Amino acid sequence: MADFILRVRFDYNDIDADRIEDPLIVDYLNEGLSEMFKLNPNKFIKTVVAKLDDSDLQQPCCCDLLYSVDAITDAHGNFIAELKEVDDTAQTAFGKRNCASRETDTRSYSKVSGTDNQFTVKPPVSPNDNVYARMTCAVKPDKVKLGEELDESVTENYANLVDYVLYCLFGSETESATSQQKSAQYYKQFLDRTLLHEQIRVAFTHQATAQTSNKTGGKK
Repeated sequence: MADFILRVRFDYNDIDADRIEDPLIVDYLNEGLSEMFKLNPNKFIKTVVAKLDDSDLQQPCCCDLLYSVDAITDAHGNFIAELKEVDDTAQTAFGKRNCASRETDTRSYSKVSGTDNQFTVKPPVSPNDNVYARMTCAVKPDKVKLGEELDESVTENYANLVDYVLYCLFGSETESATSQQKSAQYYKQFLDRTLLHEQIRVAFTHQATAQTSNKTGGKK
């Protein structure tokens, strides 16, 4: 943390800490992390394992933006059964009363429209069941606290977050046209770098998919 603060102070010409205090830098750092998540949540994708509630409706607190529910697992994430996504709005033949019921660990899930991380599971989880699911989610980074070591969400985006803090600091000097120009420049750098990372990821994914398709002759 001290290194990050020193870097900001150097670029802001405040090595002696005469103009701003450390907590303000940390506040802007956390604001920058939040802004990065809004602009490009794919930078914060993680695989998480969570215990499902005894209900059909699920809302895992460890998952801020749900991409997929991948499998039923044990508490350590080891695979137990499939968990297939279905369209809850589609009418299917499954569940008719004249269909024989079968004992199985396999379940289906459906995302709840209009929400970021809610989904339903069928059959519902009963109160006596301990059911865990492995999910792919975007998880908001924890807030940084003064005096703590910086985690990966900061170290992997170090220069970008310095740009955001400088954008905020120079932007607060509303009476200086030069400071406003610097603020706009730092924000453009922050924005370009944040979105560029996502463009590179998408391009790489498309290229890898195309190469795989070519190797297999486009056959599935």
